[in-house]
Amino acid sequence: MSRRSCRTVGTLLIAGVLVVLGGGPQIFLAGAEARPIAFVQAPKSTAPAATPTIGNTILAGRYTLGMRIVLADTENPAGTVRAVTEGFECATDPVFVFDGTRLAFAGKRGPTDLLQIWELADNAQPAGGFVTLKPVVACDADCVTPVYLPDGQTVFASLLAREYEEHGEHFSFSLYRTEPGGEKPSRITFNPSSDFDPHVLPDGRILFSSWQHVGNHDWPRGVIALMLVNADGSGVFPLTGNHEAPWVKRGAKTWAGDRVAFIRSNAFGGSASSPSREFGAGELVTTSLNDPFAAYETLVPADQYQVSGVASLPDGGLLVSARPTDGSRPTFGLYLYEVGGLRLLYDDPEFHELAPAVGGVGVRPELYISTLTSDTTNGELAVLNCFETDRTDQHPLKKESVKLVRVLEGLPLRFDGRAGPTFLPMPGFPDEPLIRPNSATGYIPTRILGEVAPASDGSIHLKVPADRPLRIQLVDQDGFTIINERAWFWVRPGEHRICIGCHENRELAPANAVPLAVRRTPTDLTDPSAWQTVTFRRDVQSILSTRCATTDCHMPPFPTAGMNLTANQLINDGGDAPLAERFGPAYANLLARQANKPFAVGGRRVHPGDARSSPMLWMLYGKALAPQYTPAPFERTMISAHPGPMLPDAQLELIRKWIDLGAQYDDESLPGPWPYEAPSRGKVAMEKGSSAK
Repeated sequence: MSRRSCRTVGTLLIAGVLVVLGGGPQIFLAGAEARPIAFVQAPKSTAPAATPTIGNTILAGRYTLGMRIVLADTENPAGTVRAVTEGFECATDPVFVFDGTRLAFAGKRGPTDLLQIWELADNAQPAGGFVTLKPVVACDADCVTPVYLPDGQTVFASLLAREYEEHGEHFSFSLYRTEPGGEKPSRITFNPSSDFDPHVLPDGRILFSSWQHVGNHDWPRGVIALMLVNADGSGVFPLTGNHEAPWVKRGAKTWAGDRVAFIRSNAFGGSASSPSREFGAGELVTTSLNDPFAAYETLVPADQYQVSGVASLPDGGLLVSARPTDGSRPTFGLYLYEVGGLRLLYDDPEFHELAPAVGGVGVRPELYISTLTSDTTNGELAVLNCFETDRTDQHPLKKESVKLVRVLEGLPLRFDGRAGPTFLPMPGFPDEPLIRPNSATGYIPTRILGEVAPASDGSIHLKVPADRPLRIQLVDQDGFTIINERAWFWVRPGEHRICIGCHENRELAPANAVPLAVRRTPTDLTDPSAWQTVTFRRDVQSILSTRCATTDCHMPPFPTAGMNLTANQLINDGGDAPLAERFGPAYANLLARQANKPFAVGGRRVHPGDARSSPMLWMLYGKALAPQYTPAPFERTMISAHPGPMLPDAQLELIRKWIDLGAQYDDESLPGPWPYEAPSRGKVAMEKGSSAK
């Protein structure tokens, strides 16, 4: 790309402040100390995604062809701006090393290249500067959003894991770090949905955005929270936003000592109908880095500006990429944040100015010393008191009600360059993600690594496989889940991870006592032969076929209550539930959509992840097992128990586990043999009497 000359039409000096007038770049200076800055200039006109794979991610709108990185200083940006990434088809995500002598960025040179991590070094020549180019990461997947660690290595987001998001068919980002000696980058986050926008805190930890998307919770979008992790991937922990609206919290930066500034919005990416969300824009807010329950404070409200990026200034100010909401300026420009609003610093009307970075800060974060080991594939997990929780929105938790702690592993769907899995849309629900090939629920395949009884003080001590997405369920005396963790965590090789409780009050310190469970050898959950999956195709359908889909009961041509529970006998008049041709009528009828019941709750007869509230279990037990979902989980009021004898305890246990694990049809990436047959697109139909509300 050619260097673009800057032009001005006239200048006006008012009270010592230079205002540049006319159709060229606009600047507004506050007289602050000059600082080198880097930012991205993106073409004003719409451009395609930088790569085909990045175009199939949640960050697609932030990476387009034609982006370039320019350098300037805050004292005179119009007079010092210059492009430094000539020859790149896309260059973005600039970040300075702490002493300001190197600049990392994501970029691609050729038409078929992927986005990789590059570095420009300052050659210390007065007329030169940042001209020495070298690759930092070169791999076979897109890599974006680099940041420098105190030891000189970089952390970045990449598609190297080749995994799909938990909901839908988009590819998922994970965080990686470079290793000394040019070794292959190592993965440090294992959330099944995207982790991105890393930022290094003064104490050496990494603050990042993480898409929390477990099951049907907050369907269909989940929430993007701000999470913390050590530089080696250990100690993952939520900072804020993992259970609160709005959907998006991203681009977080520390500032003013103990504050975090970030962008929040209810949408991600722009469109013709919502251009204000272009480049992931939203409103700029702040919260405390030290108080997890601190309220968000709005710095720049969305009705004034749409903010796309932010960088901290050493004097406690902020450099912001923003655009007026009223349309008075059509492009994003650079602004200085001051209490009460923004002041324009630079805006070239031919470009969007995005992703600002400030150099010469000179503050190096603390170096985190890793204690991980490479000679093991396992780690240890201790919970001091699983009875300690502030989560009472699902079920009241009492000490005596917890019988078992169940440890689950998520199994993300992967892409490997071959024919991709078949995702089908749900007709009438255009705002919801696509139906996964192995399930009609929002859950990914999940298996049980083990179940352990807590010690009398509520403590557990486990040996678990490392580098896998894990979460915990608390199981009551009747075998039902009473607490279902809604976020994934992981344990790194050799890590000794300690949790205080299960969603405990983070403002309270734990009891000053040695937990009983950690006084003994950890319970080993690393034996694959002891792991368990429960699926409809293999485990539940056989129960229904022998006990329910029998003569004069749930089988064609006139199934009781209109519920066909056979494996493959479709009703000729099309009366089966949606997805019957995909999964078979039994599974489809149990997971059928019900009018006025949000998918976050579940289907007509099964509530994935919550067996206790599922109408199917109420019928099998012949009684209400939990508070009734309103307006009603049933088509009619339950008057008496389901006819016939109760199922054996072993079969009831399988059905409970199947639902609590997410009501999967199959546990394989691509479903197994019949009753699964992949139909052509367009065959799926809504169940009669269902509604698309």
